[in-house]
Amino acid sequence: MASNNKPAPAGHFFVALLGFCMSVVIAIVLLVAALVLGLSELLGSFTWSALIVAGLFILAAAAIYFFTIKGTVEQIREQAETVYDVARLFKQGYDWVKDKLDFLVRLRNELWPVD
Repeated sequence: MASNNKPAPAGHFFVALLGFCMSVVIAIVLLVAALVLGLSELLGSFTWSALIVAGLFILAAAAIYFFTIKGTVEQIREQAETVYDVARLFKQGYDWVKDKLDFLVRLRNELWPVD
C-alpha cells in the first residue's frame, strides 16, 4: 500500500496563511467594536467608551514598548550609529587617497607635460 505524501505547493500555504491572518484581524476588529458598543451601553456615551478603549490600547502599546521592544530599538540604534561611523571613516580614507592621487597626477603633469 503506497501512501501519497506529496508536500503541498508553497503557494497554497501562503494563501492559507494570508486567509488566516485576515480572519484574525477581522476578529480583533469585531471584538474591539463589540467592546466599545458594550461599554457605551454601560456608560451611556459612545464617545467616552471609544476614548476609554483607545486609552487602554495606548497603555498596552506603551507597556509593550517599554517592557519588550525598547532594548531592541536601542541595539538597532547603536548598530546604525556604528555603521554610520564606519561609513564616515571609509569616506575620510577615500578622500585622503583621492587627494594624494590628485597631487601625484598634478605633479606628473607639471614634471612631464603632455603636448
